[in-house]
Amino acid sequence: MDMRPNMKVKKKANHERWLVSYADLMTLLLALFVVLYASSTQNKVKIQEEEQSIIHAFHGTPITIQSHSGNSGVLQHQPSPIPKPVEHPAPRPPPHVPQQISRQLQQEMAQLQAMQLRLQSVLQPLIGQKQVTMSAQPLTLTISFSASTLYNSGQATLSPPAKILLTNIAGKLKDLPDQFSMVIQGYTDNQPIATPQFPSNWSLSVERAVSVVTLFVAQGIDGTRLSAQGFGEFAPSASNATADGRAQNRRVVVVIRAPAPSDTANDASGGK
Repeated sequence: MDMRPNMKVKKKANHERWLVSYADLMTLLLALFVVLYASSTQNKVKIQEEEQSIIHAFHGTPITIQSHSGNSGVLQHQPSPIPKPVEHPAPRPPPHVPQQISRQLQQEMAQLQAMQLRLQSVLQPLIGQKQVTMSAQPLTLTISFSASTLYNSGQATLSPPAKILLTNIAGKLKDLPDQFSMVIQGYTDNQPIATPQFPSNWSLSVERAVSVVTLFVAQGIDGTRLSAQGFGEFAPSASNATADGRAQNRRVVVVIRAPAPSDTANDASGGK
């Protein structure tokens, strides 16, 4: 017979069970914030691809060429010619364009269209004589001057009438926002030139472009918005086999470009 006293074992209460529920709650909150962060983080690669698509749609494929700024000297002769710029039809803009960029594009296109109308009123007599041509893409305005309109044969000094004409044009171009850039391009025919001042068509084409840049700077256009490019004889717009074709190839082109959407976004964000 068991004579031991009947003893009841009393279990100690667990006062820390709330930690389990608390840990579960923290885990769920952590998972929630991870999901929220992942869904709110922008895909930078995708955004860059969209920006490049927009730039290509409105500006066309960039051209890799030799360029000199307005204060540069003569472009030296190169052993291989610069390829002719290839014109590509502007594709449709991407379907999903951020609203801010879309508004900026519309504003820039409207500014270029207004500038085109203002310049047409000045250049219309020369356009009628086929001494000047104008063409436009959504964010690019191109003005092509026959070299005979601006210079004497074989020279890069602007004639007095040309200075008056370009001064009038510069006064209107100053009204464009500072983000708009202007590229001055010089072209020649394939007739060789070898003078003490111009040893090649390269030097003649660049000096003609630089003379326009210099005049624009003198009229108050910021030099940081300007650049000069020389193509020499290697980017003809017509056949050099005829006198009329060679006359068309001797030209100076002013290309006015609106800022790329990526540049606009950087300016709006303070460069961050």
